Amino acid sequence: MNAKDESRQEYTARINRVIDYIEEHLNETITLDKIAQIACFSPFHFHRIFSALTNETINAFVQRIRIEKAAQQLRNDRIISISDIAFNNGFGSAAYFSRTFRKYFGMTAKEFRETEKAIFAKDGLYFSKNGQLTRKINQTSPDIKEQLCSENCIQFNHSNFVFMDTKVEIKEMPELNVVYCRHTGQFNQIGKAYEKLMKWAGPRSLLNFSEIKTITVYHDDPTITAIEQVRQSACITIDHDIKVDGEFGKMKLGCGKYAVGHFEIDEKGFEKAWNTMCLWFTESGYQPGDGHPYEIYYNSPEEDSKCRFVLDICIPVKTL
Repeated sequence: MNAKDESRQEYTARINRVIDYIEEHLNETITLDKIAQIACFSPFHFHRIFSALTNETINAFVQRIRIEKAAQQLRNDRIISISDIAFNNGFGSAAYFSRTFRKYFGMTAKEFRETEKAIFAKDGLYFSKNGQLTRKINQTSPDIKEQLCSENCIQFNHSNFVFMDTKVEIKEMPELNVVYCRHTGQFNQIGKAYEKLMKWAGPRSLLNFSEIKTITVYHDDPTITAIEQVRQSACITIDHDIKVDGEFGKMKLGCGKYAVGHFEIDEKGFEKAWNTMCLWFTESGYQPGDGHPYEIYYNSPEEDSKCRFVLDICIPVKTL
């Protein structure tokens, strides 16, 4: 690896630490000086490097993550007040939150909360249970539904969404310590992050212990976030603390109650599996909780004669 690649990996690692910090402190004041310190850059250089690696300024990124998390809460929790959601996500006033929300979604937070929640995915589009095409962030055009449906020739019909027969259970999942390599963009491209992770982990003897599992963690809601900005983490579990370097980081997946569905699918089955989980939520009475959903894999599809993925989809549920 040349010096330029090493520098980029080190910068990526520092920016990932900053992004992890932002996610964990959305309800607090986040200053440029503080996050530049976390990244071990001067504020001036940090601002330039962050923009170069993420294609967003740090201020734009923080505001977008806050408004996206607020939008998720508006759809998932109909009880908490809009002003509480605003303050919980770091907005200093309800008025500022309202202006920002309208800027991103082209409607008020109250109107957004009253629209139907996205349940099903089909070819990159997201629909409510009753067939409404849902609006994602920065889709402000009033004719977005007609435009997208025309472009993709999709007529809503439940037969378009093939669901899978699986038993979904509420389970107490343990805390998991993982090493990650982050991926941003299309879901089916995360294999590149796994290739990097395995190549890094092998020489460090991290693939040798018998309980190792691979896990894909989802940081963003694709029904809200534009697909080119959706973040995933390719992970492996670890049984002891280790030193990470380059673009690899560490994080904990919290313990707690999760809705867990078991699937055996090929690479084209993930959309159907997630549709199945989302449909289960609409009929179960449970609500998604805080924390990241994830997929935990029990095999290597390359070693399976049918090229199947054997996995659980695990989604946090809200506890009363």
